[in-house]
Amino acid sequence: MSDPFAPISGKPSPARSKKPDDWSAVIPVPEETPPPPAAHWERGKPHASWAYRDGEGRLLGMVWRFNGRDGEKEFLPLTFCRKSDGSKSEWRFKSWDAPRPLYGLDRLAERPSAPVLLCEGEKSADAAQRLFAAVVAIASAGGSKAAGKADWRPLKGRDVTIWPDTDEAGKRYAEEAARAMLKAGALSVAVIPPPEGVAKGWDAADAEAQGWTSERAQVLASGAQLFQTGRKPETAHETGRKRPRQTDGMMAIVEKFAVELWCDEDGDAYATMPVNGHFENRALRSREFHRWLAGHHYHESGGALGGQAMEDGLRVLEAKAAMEGGCHPTFRRIGEMPGRIFIDLCDDRWRAIEVRKNGWQVISKPPCKFLRGPSMRALPEPDAGWNIDALRGFINVESDEDFKLIVAWLVGALRPRGPYPVLCINGEQGAGKSILARVLRDLTDPNASPLRASPAKDRDLFVAAFNSWVLGLDNLSSIPEWLSDALCRIATGGGLSVRTLHSDKEETFFFLSRPIILNGIPSLTGRADLADRAITIFLRAIPEGSRRTEEEFWREFDVAKPAIIGALLDALSAALENLANVTLEKVPRLADFAYWVTAAESSFGWDRGSCVEAYLANRREMAATTYEADPLAMALSELIQNRGPAGFDGKVSELLPLLNDSVSEAVRKGRSWPGSATALGSRLRRIAPLLRPQGMLIDWGHSGSRFVRILPSAH
Repeated sequence: MSDPFAPISGKPSPARSKKPDDWSAVIPVPEETPPPPAAHWERGKPHASWAYRDGEGRLLGMVWRFNGRDGEKEFLPLTFCRKSDGSKSEWRFKSWDAPRPLYGLDRLAERPSAPVLLCEGEKSADAAQRLFAAVVAIASAGGSKAAGKADWRPLKGRDVTIWPDTDEAGKRYAEEAARAMLKAGALSVAVIPPPEGVAKGWDAADAEAQGWTSERAQVLASGAQLFQTGRKPETAHETGRKRPRQTDGMMAIVEKFAVELWCDEDGDAYATMPVNGHFENRALRSREFHRWLAGHHYHESGGALGGQAMEDGLRVLEAKAAMEGGCHPTFRRIGEMPGRIFIDLCDDRWRAIEVRKNGWQVISKPPCKFLRGPSMRALPEPDAGWNIDALRGFINVESDEDFKLIVAWLVGALRPRGPYPVLCINGEQGAGKSILARVLRDLTDPNASPLRASPAKDRDLFVAAFNSWVLGLDNLSSIPEWLSDALCRIATGGGLSVRTLHSDKEETFFFLSRPIILNGIPSLTGRADLADRAITIFLRAIPEGSRRTEEEFWREFDVAKPAIIGALLDALSAALENLANVTLEKVPRLADFAYWVTAAESSFGWDRGSCVEAYLANRREMAATTYEADPLAMALSELIQNRGPAGFDGKVSELLPLLNDSVSEAVRKGRSWPGSATALGSRLRRIAPLLRPQGMLIDWGHSGSRFVRILPSAH
């Protein structure tokens, strides 16, 4: 936009042709001045007008806009002028003499510490002010060719961002205005780059007319590029005062970029900050937030942020987050809000998939607070309209029941809340156990380390689960008791409390529920409690003639992955739609999982209830296998059968010798055999689910674990 105060098409305006040119504008307008005219004597009433006021709110003049017949816009300034000899004063359609006042001086005076947003035109400045509550939006008089005529001195000591029009004239205006503002003493000037796909001349007013939200405008502004900094290191000798504290600079950066400070339900402090056109959620104590803050401090001041200043500033920000910020739940990979599921793509733009009852879509700013562990990797953008059968070519299962169980586990793993069944993959060498585990991990929660070795202690296990969504343990030869117990807690929802490092009394508490994948050659469900929570898949060895190279396999899988994920998202949408209407004749352990997969299976075209039938059959088979592998369960079953209908009714300490006499010495010396009445009581409680299908009922007396009655189920 050229100087709108110049006559259109080079023709002299009537305002300037009818009056002599020995008038000068008066700033400000005296209080006794009559109001400005309501209309132009030839053009009539303006289509729009903007009032210029000084820092005290006094009127300096106006700008009127008229729409020409050919669609061009004409802008006329209206100022109160005095004849050069002082003999007469009146309102005239004449511009201010240079330097011209800025539009929005009253806003600048009301908020002396707020960041400034300069727009190319009064209409754009008003629109920007409505889009940005945290800034002061201003404009300069005269348009793109008049930046040199503006009085930029009110911006001394202010941080300014320029939102120019999207054209060459706007680019030149931004450069000229930036230099002039820095010369006038502005601390820093940044320029918002034009977004892609907008029309020539697009500005803040166009963004508002197109329905842009404040959040979307903030994302655009966060990509502003520093033009030049006018801030120089100050010394007491130069200024007569101390240098500004670096912590004050940190606070100014947080305010300038409208960083949202908040806490989670445990009281830990976080920041939602703009980064390269999107928003990221980071812990205040995280490496990423430290880098972001230190980088902006360097661009603003030209110096490094000291370690003590960083620590002091973080403490202040933590206090602000606790006292002034909101409290929000946090999510990793899978989030939820009422009626919706969100899946973090973990891409560079922090996008997510939103799943509703009527479908799913990829969104740029999810409403829930996602956090990311350092090893989490991106999911591909999914494709719609595919069938889940695209998965069959990448998993080594023979039966439809096993395929349904794997798909059911995937659908359950994408549910925001547990409990989740533990997927145990067994098979001989060369059966593709690890490949299958990696495929399932890549479809739900890609990770730099998709499969891990067994951890040394439960703390390591919980930390690994906390920093990702799916927990995968690879090539297990056995599962010790402590690990089995910990896996059960994680699958169904449990916690772990440990002493906080470098403290005497504080605790760090983990409470979580996660999907789990285990694989190994031997059976991994020897303990009844883990077997009762598991889906177990046995893989056969892949014939030599059917093998593919890993490079070929993963290349083909990467091509098919978006389609497979799209089919799973369709199932999640169906589950949200159907869940309230699902009924089950038999409700198994992990009932929430059973209801969820039943609600989703119509998306795959499967018969109603077929997933639960396969799940129940798998549990029965594994219960029988676990029973046969447990020497105590087998010995107790034989003892009760030999004793007849009376079974056993007495102290646990009396039962142990009977069981010892019924087994060989090798069994008694085995690690799994109870060596005391207390250990026997604990084992009886664990194997009770295994004995019930075999026709035995265990009933404990009123004294807890001292007395027990074991009867055949018919009695």
